[in-house]
Amino acid sequence: MGNLLVPSAYPIDIVYQESNKELEIKNHFHNSYEIIYVLEGKTRYHINDKEYFVDKNSLVFINNMETHHVKVLEYPYKRYFILIKPDYFRSVIDEPILSSIFRNRSDSFRHVIELGSEGLREINDIIENLYYELNKKEAFWEAAVKSDLYRLFIILYRNYQAYFPLRSLNSSMQTITEIQKYIEEHYLEQISLEDISKLFFMDKYYLSHLFKKVTGFTFKEYIILQRISKAKDLLFHTNDDIIRVCMNSGFNNVNHFIRIFKKYEGTTPYQYRKRYR
Repeated sequence: MGNLLVPSAYPIDIVYQESNKELEIKNHFHNSYEIIYVLEGKTRYHINDKEYFVDKNSLVFINNMETHHVKVLEYPYKRYFILIKPDYFRSVIDEPILSSIFRNRSDSFRHVIELGSEGLREINDIIENLYYELNKKEAFWEAAVKSDLYRLFIILYRNYQAYFPLRSLNSSMQTITEIQKYIEEHYLEQISLEDISKLFFMDKYYLSHLFKKVTGFTFKEYIILQRISKAKDLLFHTNDDIIRVCMNSGFNNVNHFIRIFKKYEGTTPYQYRKRYR
């Protein structure tokens, strides 16, 4: 099994990697959005229940709630690996249509964009400049990073619009987007489908169906995965004990927290911390 990248203290990070030897990373997920830009080589990605064979000049988009397994098939393997904290991403890109490539999952959604000539040079230049800015940290680098990130998604949308789940916003889609934002801001509280349906004036059965259709997750699962993502962040960045991590990530029962964490992550919270710190 390959080594997983550990999160940076800054909310966006980019790493360039090369490998000429066997590389396989078993099922895992990060507490960040991920963009993988494959420059050379061929890989096989299992993302949730979908399989992709990814060649050079491809971009892979994975959100913070999706389990994935990576195996390199052809070498040399060269890639840029970008990790973006969801809160940071939302602060930079507040357009639901642009952010839908991370936040929404229809049955037909594809995680991989195979770049053609359309925008390839500009996309490559933007990613290389992100790498430069995040590593050199020259004057106004933070503003430059935000500008590059926004520009990247605009170019992607203009040239590869079909890969963005939301290409227009009707009232129902807008409501689901607002509910996602509400959950992401209130997952530490006790949230029920019935409460949300009343808050947003929707029938709870219709809301449940529409939420799954738009996001790719059930209402309950979306909340659980937000909490697990927060727990992983606390396990890595703090020395809080497991009880405090449990409470500060929205779970109210330690045994339940440990069981759910292991179900989705494949390891206990304690083992996760020991492994990555």
